[in-house]
Amino acid sequence: MRVPVWLTLGVAALVVIFGIYRIRIGFRNDEEDRRARARKGLYAMGRRTHFLIGIVYLLLGGALIATSFGWNPFGNFFGGETSVPAKDQAPTKGGIPVDGLPSKK
Repeated sequence: MRVPVWLTLGVAALVVIFGIYRIRIGFRNDEEDRRARARKGLYAMGRRTHFLIGIVYLLLGGALIATSFGWNPFGNFFGGETSVPAKDQAPTKGGIPVDGLPSKK
């Protein structure tokens, strides 16, 4: 089963948008930073951390887009190499084997 290209591109778009948002949070001013630290969770992180995580999200989104168009980051690392057999060694040579079961009459 293959994952549809539109689905991977859609997820990649969401990842890139979130990465841009995190980078934008990384450029907030000192007043916004003080207010954000009073809150908790995601906004309490430092500006440099938001910027770094945003860059990571952009890289992940770019990798998703690249794999949607056929880039394989692992190459032939998994699975054996395949080769096209010669025409006289093809597995279909000689026809379909017939089983030896008796036929019902």
